[in-house]
Formats: sequence, structure tokens, C-alpha cells
Amino acid sequence: MTTMQRPRAAIYARISRDIAGQGLGTERQVAECQALADRNGLEVVRVYVDNDISAFGGRPRPEFERMQADIRTGTVQTVVCWDTSRLLRKTRELEDFIDLCQPRNVDTLQVNGLRVDLSSSHSRAIAKQGMVYHQMESELKSERIKAQKRQAAASGKYLGGRVPYGWRKVDTITDTLGRVRGGQIVVDDPAAALIRSGTEAIVAGRSLISVTREWADAGAIGLTGNRMNTTQVRRILLRPRNAGLSMFHGQVMGNDWPAIVPLSTFRKMEAILTSPDRPRQAESKFRYLLSGVALCYCGAYMTGFGAPERRSYRCSVHQAGGRYIRGHANRAMGPLDHYVRSVTSHYLGRSDVRAQLLKDMQRLADSERPVESADIARLVSMKQDLIRRWTRGEIDDGEWEEARQEIVNQIAALEAVTKANGGNRAVFSALATEDPGAAFLSSPVEVQREILREVFRIQLRESGPYRGTFDPETVSITLKEAMDG
Repeated sequence: MTTMQRPRAAIYARISRDIAGQGLGTERQVAECQALADRNGLEVVRVYVDNDISAFGGRPRPEFERMQADIRTGTVQTVVCWDTSRLLRKTRELEDFIDLCQPRNVDTLQVNGLRVDLSSSHSRAIAKQGMVYHQMESELKSERIKAQKRQAAASGKYLGGRVPYGWRKVDTITDTLGRVRGGQIVVDDPAAALIRSGTEAIVAGRSLISVTREWADAGAIGLTGNRMNTTQVRRILLRPRNAGLSMFHGQVMGNDWPAIVPLSTFRKMEAILTSPDRPRQAESKFRYLLSGVALCYCGAYMTGFGAPERRSYRCSVHQAGGRYIRGHANRAMGPLDHYVRSVTSHYLGRSDVRAQLLKDMQRLADSERPVESADIARLVSMKQDLIRRWTRGEIDDGEWEEARQEIVNQIAALEAVTKANGGNRAVFSALATEDPGAAFLSSPVEVQREILREVFRIQLRESGPYRGTFDPETVSITLKEAMDG
């Protein structure tokens, strides 16, 4: 007696979000699909489960793709799912699924509905119509989530994900997958102390590499578990959130996060670190007085290199592509440093230069706005109120966009003013002494470098071969235009 072979079936289960992380939702789907397969006399040969993966978000579904491959090879003759919305969520996916299953006579059964018939044009049209509603439902859900995130960002609320360095979550729960949920954001005191000291150090004229070293000595580590480099430290210091401002798509949206540093101090530090006068090269390479400060006659920055007894400055273009390139400046470090320090000390000690520099520093100080934080907070509050009115339908889209753009422009104008008021405390500290020249000479190299960068433009001139003696005519040292009045 010949035993008839039962049709080979595959079960597919999926859940978009598994909050508990235990796969219970997909387990229930598989159990009901197995029962349906048994009632229809099918032999389940494979079970495919995509847990915690949305079919609409664009992320790959490994198990779904594996099932499609098995359909192509004939391993699977029938697909069993709890509902077609678990299997497909886009009309484009349905078209591909029809092209895959129809030529191979692969059936699709669903627990929560009738058999999906793809054999005729009429039945395929019905299937496509149902998929249109599934896709619309997903799109509406996506729009609601995005609107909720915009509103949360406008209120300065935490949007989820990894907590930024400087804060931590409290009163939280951790699911079985190790994901943290719930709770609120508070300042993480040890990390916040480093952010405060780092911000104040930059404003005081210290270098980014010195701040990075202090963080490393204090045990600060990045996301990889290793000590942070200057790029990571710079990125952390430049976050507007440090000053209590949350950003959403590049715009200031709220200020409900607990601030770590005053907004005025943050803006001064931001102006220094983002100044076009600061070279883009890693600061760890700028250990010497004129590294990243002096310019070659080609316009590129000079960097220091060589053994202590033969140390010199050379144009950064020399290092392009790892090859030595002729036609750029190369100067002995010792004589050039000595000359620049002597000229700077003399300049700062002159009464007319000192008076002009103090006048410029005072102008910056007078133009600072101590109510800047309140101004931005007021505009952000207006923006939040505008969002609430638009959500309630009290204003239309045109009125919303016009008013929103006006507020955005006002915030941008305030930020531009505060950035221009950054100033440089290193220069002011030297000028505030009885002997600015001596104060400059006794300052650490990194502070001397900040003073040079702020006050002078130093550029080397073309010259012949080095003859063993320093020629002052080969270097130009001029006060910057802003300091010339």
C-alpha cells in the first residue's frame, strides 16, 4: 500500500517589537500555525521566525529571505502564517511574492483569515487591495511615531537609545536582551565634572590634547571601552546638550535636559574649537609652539618633527601621500621659536599694542549678553507653544511654517551673536598682568600657542638654503586685522 506524501509546508512568524525580549509573541504564532497545518494535512518542514523586526522599516529579514530561497528550490510548497500582515507589509513585497509563488503553485494559508489565492487575476487583485490597507496602516503608524518624537524633542524629552556621556538613567528596568527602558535622565557627576573642567580649560586657552590627557588620567573611556582620543573629546565638548539644549534635525528644540555647563561658557568654548583659525589636523600632533599656528608661504600649516637635537618645523604638505614634496618651508625649530617668543613678548609689552588689545577684549566683554540663555529659552518656549497649537488644529500649515521659520531665524541670530562674543581668556589673562610680555614667556606652551593664534598671523617667507644662522627676514609676524582696529 502506497502512502501519499503530505505537502511540505513552512511556517513564518514575525513580531515588530518584542518589548519583553522573550519571543512569546512569535511562539504563539508558530503554535497556531502548526495547528492550522495539521488540520490541512501539511507536513511542516521548516519554521522561520524574525523576532523584533519590522517588515516596514527596511531592515533585512534574514528568515524571510531564507524562506524565499527554499521556495525557489522547491523545499517549501505551502506557506503558513498567522496573518498576511506578518508575512508582508508593502505592496512591492506582495508583487515579488506573487512572482515567486505563482509559477511554482505555492499556496499561502493564514490563521487569521482565508487562504490567500494567487491563481487568478481577480484573486490577486483582492490580495493587492488588502496589502494596500496593510501598507497604509504601517505608514500611519510611522507618521504617528515621528510626530510623537518631534513633540518629545520639542519638549526636550529623551528620545531613547544610548544615554549621552555626562548623563545617566535612573529608576530603570533591564529586559532579557539587556535593553534599558523607562526611568529619567540625570547628570552623571563624574563625567559631568570632566565636561565642565574641559570646557573651562578650552576657554582658558588650554589645548584639546591636554584636556584629552586629563580625561584619560581620570579614567574616562569611550563606547568601545578604550580611552578617548581628541576627536571624541571634541565631539563631546561641542554638544549643545551640555548647555541644556536639545537638538532635533539640526534645530534647537528644547532646553529641559539638565545642563552641565552655563550656556555662555559653552558658546565661548564652541567659538574657540570651531574657529577657522584652528587647523583641522589632530591636536595631538601640535606639541610645539608654532605647530598648527605658523604658515608656510604656500598657506598650509607648519608642524614639528625630528629628534630633539635636530628638531624643525616643516610644511604639512611635505607629508601629503606619505612622500616628501619639495618647494615648501622647512625651518630649524629652536631659533624660530626663540625669535617668535622675543617678538611676541616685545609686542605685548608695548603700551599702544596693549591698549588696543585691551580695547578689543573689553568690546567683546561688553557685547556679551548674560540673558542669552533666557532669550533662547523664551524662543524655544514659543516654538513649543506653536507646535501645540498646530497639533490642535488652531493654525493651518502655512501659518505654522511662517511662524516657525521666524522663530528659527531669531534663534540662529542669537547664536551667531554669542559665537562672535567668544573672546579668548588666554589673551586677556596675559594683558591683565603688570608685565604682559613676561606673563606670555612664563605661560605653558599650549597657552602661548593660543595667544599667538588669537593675536598674530605668522607666515614664513621663501628663502634659500639654510646657512646655519637664523634670518629674521624669512618670517613675517603681523597683528591680525581685528587687533589693528
